[in-house]
Amino acid sequence: MKNFQDLNLCDDFLFKEVMRDEKLVIGFLEMVLDLKGKIKNIKFIDSERTIKNRYLEKSIVLDVYAEDEEDNMYNVEIQNGKFHSIAKRSRMYQSKLDGRALKPGEDYANLKKQYIIFVCTGDPFGHGLYKYTFENRCLEEPKLILGDETKKVFLNTKGTKGEVSRELKAFLSFVEQSTVQNAEDINDPYVAKLSAKIEDIKKDEELGGIYMTLEEKMNELAKDKMAEGREIGIKEGIKEGIKEGIKEGIKEGLHKRSLEIAKAMKEEGYAVDEIAKLTKLSKEDIESL
Repeated sequence: MKNFQDLNLCDDFLFKEVMRDEKLVIGFLEMVLDLKGKIKNIKFIDSERTIKNRYLEKSIVLDVYAEDEEDNMYNVEIQNGKFHSIAKRSRMYQSKLDGRALKPGEDYANLKKQYIIFVCTGDPFGHGLYKYTFENRCLEEPKLILGDETKKVFLNTKGTKGEVSRELKAFLSFVEQSTVQNAEDINDPYVAKLSAKIEDIKKDEELGGIYMTLEEKMNELAKDKMAEGREIGIKEGIKEGIKEGIKEGIKEGLHKRSLEIAKAMKEEGYAVDEIAKLTKLSKEDIESL
């Protein structure tokens, strides 16, 4: 179990707390989406939930879900490893946002821009880029953009290629090692703000207590799942053993019956080859009777 004071920005709990700061989220979005100065303010969806509810409710799904003053939608997720299904996860998040965007009967033209951003602690696509941006285009005419105004962005903390800003590179180098010393070494204004926010969060005893409670609950759940798995394994093993025992019993019974029939046929004068053919026994078994 990771100590609260040792959390980095790549840890889901700390990431969510840091990204509840409106100015930091605006700075992040403008940096990642090249929208410098274009987002004046944002509003967090479901922001009225208490701290405890944010982490202990089963219904919490999205890490950061916000809208700007023009109702453009933003979903930001932290992703530690396990990238095999990340593309379809982004599709699921898009459907969730679209489902909330329109009221029943409202015109599709009212859908605003939508951005889904994954901060990945590794390379989700294996091309070494700092940043992968996807939008829908025509396969036959690649220059023809669909125009559905949706973008999916995947950031790679281990990237080495691509044209991105110094600010974004600085952010990516801070995600997995979010210490004061690293922030000082990076020497970037946005990273400095992140670092200060993280220090404030780590001084919050209530948040520290909630983190410990959450981790304990997750550990208990994991233990319960393991115990349940072992119990299921034992039961399945017993069932399989019974099945195999029945099969072996049937085989043994059939073999015994075949020997009885072979013995009777041998006493009646049947040839060994004929007995073997009819009973499926070996010649050695029949001759030993």
